[in-house]
Amino acid sequence: MEWIESLILGVVQGITEFLPVSSDGHLVVTQQIFAWLTGRPHSGEENLFFDIMLHVGTLAAILLHYRTSIMAGARGFLLGAKDVPLGFERTSVWRVGLLAIVATLPLIPLKLFFIDWIKETFKSSQAAGIGFLITAAVLLLVSLKLRGPAGKKGPAETTFLDALLIGLAQMFAPLPGVSRSGLTIGSALALGFSPVWAVGFSLLIAVPAISGAALSELKDTLTGPRALALTPDGIARMVVATILAGIVGYMAILWLIRVVRAGRLWYFSVYLIILGSVVLVVSSQSGGSLDGRPPQALDRPAGSRAAGLPAGGAGRRAGGVLDRAHAAGARPGGPRAGDQDQGRRQRASGLLLGRSLA
Repeated sequence: MEWIESLILGVVQGITEFLPVSSDGHLVVTQQIFAWLTGRPHSGEENLFFDIMLHVGTLAAILLHYRTSIMAGARGFLLGAKDVPLGFERTSVWRVGLLAIVATLPLIPLKLFFIDWIKETFKSSQAAGIGFLITAAVLLLVSLKLRGPAGKKGPAETTFLDALLIGLAQMFAPLPGVSRSGLTIGSALALGFSPVWAVGFSLLIAVPAISGAALSELKDTLTGPRALALTPDGIARMVVATILAGIVGYMAILWLIRVVRAGRLWYFSVYLIILGSVVLVVSSQSGGSLDGRPPQALDRPAGSRAAGLPAGGAGRRAGGVLDRAHAAGARPGGPRAGDQDQGRRQRASGLLLGRSLA
């Protein structure tokens, strides 16, 4: 079952990371379904590490899809090459980079002021259901607004105010069920971006957030006081799921561009309305979580399985990632419980900032 769960989570991550349907929300639902099927919920640093690696796979999908543009931009910016396509000269690349920085700045207050509040929203799947419906409403409104000709703004026409407004929309992405790509692409289209540039800018501002958070979390998870002891089976499942997430994510990017070009974002709103309604009904009948356990139970570790990687980690980010209470107190000779909690919160804020990506 662990292999099946790992592979399914890899597919779910690959599909939902880029499509405007919220990867966090889908991982919440998927993991709670597996917890109900197996009676063995996962939590702990292993979950976080698995989650990080899945995002590395989808990050690789972005870099692979835009490899030609990345190479042209690198030649134009770093080497000052004159034979690069229009828009990839040093000044143009520099300006696009500044736009991405401006769009990322609004995420900083999330790390400084709103971590605890956002953490509470992940304690039940009801929040994910509400988030699905919010995303559906945004996509539907954008689709109705854009029934006419598509926008024509490209990188050269994009203003810093445009980037800031998209960044402000992205601030709501850490909420479960709320799609980062849905908010950023929808905002970009509403501001007059061309469909291709709307998708491109959304993916561009995902790269620094994902990569920075992943590197920070990877270092802490592998070298911190609770460094993992991985089994060969756990490593194998992690690698296969990461590759699968990257492959599926690459195909999802291609599909996303076609859908946005065709002005069919409302397809996703129909799906999210159905999914959100089902999640709300089922979770309300099972005490707030799909596996029948009360939301507080999501905060408790399922057991000490440090030698093997459990599948997935984003599903219980409030209980598992944002507030990992692995021990009631410090072990003899080990770090104090307060120090562990402070370290976990610092690492959690970094991942939350990065997960404004999906």
